[in-house]
Amino acid sequence: MGNKIVVLVLALLGACGGDQASARAEAAFAAFQAALQRGDGEAARQLVTLESAPALADLDWASLRAQPPLEVVGSERHAAEFRLRVRQAGAPQTAGAFVVVREYGRYVVDLVATAGMHTEIVEATAGREEFVPQELSPRDLDRIRAIELAKPATATRR
Repeated sequence: MGNKIVVLVLALLGACGGDQASARAEAAFAAFQAALQRGDGEAARQLVTLESAPALADLDWASLRAQPPLEVVGSERHAAEFRLRVRQAGAPQTAGAFVVVREYGRYVVDLVATAGMHTEIVEATAGREEFVPQELSPRDLDRIRAIELAKPATATRR
């Protein structure tokens, strides 16, 4: 019951500010977080995108229950998604972000997009390409022969 009250309060606060969509996105995140802290996998599955649901199986549920809840400190709308800035209460160094999107008419947390926001792609600069000659396998020879047979015959006589 307490979690429902938190969700309603967040929705009402957002509605007072005039941005109902943002309030709904924040309420969806609050409901998702409450489900995680209760250890309610089924409720959490209903509050994430279809693509994100498989990731819930890899979560450490006991660790999630032990962590203090995150508070939403701001939100930004980017096209069809909301990026919620969050942090642990009283700990500004724990700042992070979550993506909330609208899927099938309801707001849900997109764990895949959230992970993508926090992923840094690093390309190795020290590696160099090297071609190593190797013997063709029978399978390679069969593919080469099939390609040769597939080519149309060309007239070379004059």
